[in-house]
Amino acid sequence: MQWIILIGDETFNIDSVHKIKYFGASTVSSVENNRFVVDYGEEHVFYDFSESIINDYEFEELQKIPFRNPRFIMMIYKSKELMKKILSQDNFIRDIYIDDDHGTILPIEEYILTFQIEK
Repeated sequence: MQWIILIGDETFNIDSVHKIKYFGASTVSSVENNRFVVDYGEEHVFYDFSESIINDYEFEELQKIPFRNPRFIMMIYKSKELMKKILSQDNFIRDIYIDDDHGTILPIEEYILTFQIEK
């Protein structure tokens, strides 16, 4: 499994991501209070909200995040192509940042542009 971290302001929470209509998904189910799964048949994506993720960040990394009280949701996936498709949906949340867990923290719009460069 791979993951990225979705980073938003203090209004960003698991419900913000849970209420999105996921194109091509067969079901969206709560697993625990701060965790849910989007099932695409053979593929699935988990979303986990945790207040403790901030403790994993170095000071320099936090400086890249423009939110005073950031909230973090881990997006756990197997298929990078599916992750790209989800983030690129026109109804996916904007005004958030993406941490790719490889040193890159970018606004989602800029992160999506990196998909074109990878091709």
